[in-house]
Amino acid sequence: MREWQQTRFKKYVLPDAVYYQSLWAVRDLERMEARIKELSDTIDAMERSGSLVKETGISYGIVRTPTENTAMEKAMLEERVRGIHTAISHIPDGYRSYVLSNIIMKNPGKTFPNKVWRIWKQRFLYDVAVNLSIL
Repeated sequence: MREWQQTRFKKYVLPDAVYYQSLWAVRDLERMEARIKELSDTIDAMERSGSLVKETGISYGIVRTPTENTAMEKAMLEERVRGIHTAISHIPDGYRSYVLSNIIMKNPGKTFPNKVWRIWKQRFLYDVAVNLSIL
């Protein structure tokens, strides 16, 4: 299925590269949420084992510890997921399932009751781009 943008509302028209980055970020939402859970479990296990802090003679400015890398990855993913969820919250409840079904499941929308969802999809992807700082 070919993706295309609504051009009716010029304010929400994105450069193609930004549009596709937003689209793929939303399609990656489920994986990111699962990875956050996995990282949370890893951090919890580190806390229980007492291996969260490891002092070495190495400067922290030069080398990151595995714990720091895990925490940074989790923080970046949480930021992306939060940006997408914030954008979803701006879509009226009645259109959320249509927009997400079209983007994530690649449902062409021919069975949707009207075409207004397309306007909300465009606004949603614009908000995702803004929230993820790619626009």
